[in-house]
Amino acid sequence: MTSFRERCIHSRQGGRLASTTTADIDELVAGLKDRPRVVLHFHGGLIDDTLGFATAERLTPVYEAAGADPVFFVWSSGLLETLRGNLPQILNESVFRTLLNRVTRYATGTVFRQPGQRALGVVATPSPRAVAAELAQVRAGQEPYARLTAPPDVPPLSEAEQKQIAAELSADTELAERTREIVNSVVPPAQVHPTEPVAAAREVIGGRAAAATLMSPDVVADLAARAGTGERALVSTALVVRKTVRVVAAVVGRFRQRNDHGLYPTVVEEILREFYLANAGAAIWGAMKRQTADTFAAAGDEARAGRYFLDRFAELLASGTRPQVTVVGHSAGAVFISHLLDDLARRRAEDDDPVPADFRLRDVVLLAPACTVAQLAPVVRRQAELFDRFRMFTMTDAAEQADHLVPFLYPRSLLYFISGVLERGPAQRSVVTPIAGMQHWYLDPAATGPDSDDLRGFLRADPARTVWSPGDVGPGLRAGARSHVAFDDDPQVLASVAAMLAD
Repeated sequence: MTSFRERCIHSRQGGRLASTTTADIDELVAGLKDRPRVVLHFHGGLIDDTLGFATAERLTPVYEAAGADPVFFVWSSGLLETLRGNLPQILNESVFRTLLNRVTRYATGTVFRQPGQRALGVVATPSPRAVAAELAQVRAGQEPYARLTAPPDVPPLSEAEQKQIAAELSADTELAERTREIVNSVVPPAQVHPTEPVAAAREVIGGRAAAATLMSPDVVADLAARAGTGERALVSTALVVRKTVRVVAAVVGRFRQRNDHGLYPTVVEEILREFYLANAGAAIWGAMKRQTADTFAAAGDEARAGRYFLDRFAELLASGTRPQVTVVGHSAGAVFISHLLDDLARRRAEDDDPVPADFRLRDVVLLAPACTVAQLAPVVRRQAELFDRFRMFTMTDAAEQADHLVPFLYPRSLLYFISGVLERGPAQRSVVTPIAGMQHWYLDPAATGPDSDDLRGFLRADPARTVWSPGDVGPGLRAGARSHVAFDDDPQVLASVAAMLAD
């Protein structure tokens, strides 16, 4: 009997083979000859290699009992470790708490007042003490300002309002003190070269944030570079003020565009994007997504895990073997699957690595997919060419909002965080990225455009294509998962997938 480790294809950075060898893949594919059912499983990007192998061990008997031979792609990102380690520290920093108070204060004074009350361009705000009292509800497990409802039309932050906010923040002694703490912890003035201050500050920091903060290294470097003699933090405070005004404008813009995640989560997301993006997981998320693409890249001097497997599998298909193939992707595993389907489409169009014209995947199964709508829409447009059936198991929006990524501090799920923070480019001020696994996107009438319209239309065309968890509408359409990480371990989801395999 084949052990679960022999069913694993283990890759590392760049999609290159890690503990798995090309000979191992040769043997694995050879063992699939004339087998009726094959499952290719792609675990999520939150877990490391050890947990990836543990997932393979746990799911091997599940797939085998359903009559399928599983192949597991094991890879690692370290994202969960970063999020669990950095986010609580960031959200408890004194400078973050000061920024949270100020941005919340001004956002409340702009978003939640009727347009006529802002006609004079003056922002009437609650006091910092009142805001602090509201924000203190976080410690009791309550979401601050959750009761507020934005008016139907939210005007953009006017120039006069921006000037008022900037003037008040410039006179804010607490904000100045928080900035001074960061600057004084980074680099003495004598260490900054007068002609290249930013470059010199970055060199002194050595690519790390200051000990006093987990702000992005570039932000800390800019603060340090602008610190002169005398009142060292004055120029740096001016930079913090400009950035804070940008955050307020971004929050207002998101409410205006109706893609906010609620006041408190939106404020947290925008502060993280402006000040903390590098240490909030964005770099790891980007590297992880590149790895899922690189594994199907041309081999060069080293074999790439995904491409080498498909090379050998295409040869198996050419020999006459025609197993029914199901691909299962959990979370970022859905990104992996989108690249796999891209490679299958490429092989159909080219002569170098042919795939038989009569071969199609039987099922594409996504569990709480963390891919964007823009990534998944092209996949479903090619259904007629590439696969027969599609099914997505993912949480209802109520369950998504109850699945707190950082308890008491960020009261939304990982997919909300990916949408609001990790998937957004630096120029996206009032635009969030729709994530395919979020019911929030699916039900949002404002989420329109070719990709959103095509994917939503595809899902609605067949009720069996979407299973909202928790929910039960029959065999193969049951799910009980109430957290993002639970989908590949939920008995109802696993029974549903097994029912699909047996169908």
